[in-house]
Amino acid sequence: MEISKEKIKDIEKYTGHFHIDVKRQEKVYDEIRENAKGDFDFFILTIFAGIIITLGLVVNSSAVVIGGMLLAPLVWPILSLSMAIIKGRSRLIQGSISTLLKSAAVIFVIALFLGFISPDYALQGSEFLSRTSPTIFELLIALAAGFVGAFVIVYPKIGAAIAGVVIAAAIVPPIAVMGISIAHGNLGMAGGAFILFMSNLIAVTFSSSILFLVARFKGPASEKGQEKRKSNIRWAIVLLFVMTLPLLLITSKAVKESNRQNMVRETIVAIIPNSTITSVEINEESEISTVEITLQHSGNLTEKQINELRDILSIKMKTVVIPRITVVPIIKIWEREVENK
Repeated sequence: MEISKEKIKDIEKYTGHFHIDVKRQEKVYDEIRENAKGDFDFFILTIFAGIIITLGLVVNSSAVVIGGMLLAPLVWPILSLSMAIIKGRSRLIQGSISTLLKSAAVIFVIALFLGFISPDYALQGSEFLSRTSPTIFELLIALAAGFVGAFVIVYPKIGAAIAGVVIAAAIVPPIAVMGISIAHGNLGMAGGAFILFMSNLIAVTFSSSILFLVARFKGPASEKGQEKRKSNIRWAIVLLFVMTLPLLLITSKAVKESNRQNMVRETIVAIIPNSTITSVEINEESEISTVEITLQHSGNLTEKQINELRDILSIKMKTVVIPRITVVPIIKIWEREVENK
C-alpha cells in the first residue's frame, strides 16, 4: 500500500522542524564514525564504566550507577549502527555490531568476575532487581531514550554527555546484571536481564534510526543502496515486534500477579483488622495455590479467621488455597515517668 503525495506532504510538514542542512549532517556523521571506533580509549572507558556500574549494582547505589553511565561510550556504536541502517551501509553495520558485541563481552566478563566476589544480598537490591523483570514499559523508555539520545547528538545545543547517559542507562546495567546473576547461579534473573538488554538495544537502535530518518540524513544514491536501506528498516521493525511479544506476556503476568496480591491484601484486612501486612507471595502448583503471608498483629489469630480467609481466597482465586501465615507479634510499651524521691 503506497502513501499518497498528500500524506507525504503532511508528514513532511510535521517533521520539517527536525531537518538539518547537509553540512551539519556530514559533521554529525563524521563525529559518530570517529567516536564509534573500538580503539584503546574506547575500551578503557568501557572497562571502567563496567566496573563502576557493576559495583553500583552490588552496593545498590543509583548515584554510582549513574556515574558509570557517564563514562560508558556505547552510545557511539549504537548511533553508528542506526546511521548505517539509514544510509544502507553494510560494512558500517558490521563494524558497529562488532564493536557493540566486544563492548558487551567486556562488561559481561567484568560483572561475572565481580559477581563471584560479591555477597548474596547484592541480588536483593532495588537497582539490581529492577533489571531482572522487564516489561513493555522498559521498551517504551528505551524507544524514548534512543530518539532523544540521537536528537542530542544531532542538535549540538545540548551536551553530548547527556546522550551517553540516556542510552547507557538502557544498555549497560542489564549486561552487568547478567554477569552478576550467572556468577551467583541464578539463571532466571540472568534471562530476564538478557531480554531487557536485547529489547532495549533494538528499541534504542530503532528509535535513533527514526530520528536520523526524519532529520533527512542523506541516504544511498544508488537504487541498490535504497533497497538495502528499506530492507534494514524492515528488519529493525521485525526485530522490535519480536521483542515486544515476550515483554507483553511478562507485563500481563506481572499485572495479573499484582492484582492477585492486592486482592489477598484486601481480604486479609477485611478478615483480620488492625493488622499490618509485611509480604504476600503466591505459589501455584497444579490445582493448589499456596499463599505465604507475613503480617504484624497484636493478638492471636483464631481458627475461624484462618478458615474464613482460606474459603474466601479459594472462591476468589477459583482454586484450592492453602494459607500459610507468619504472625509477627506487636508489643506496645508504655513508658512511665518515675519521680525520684
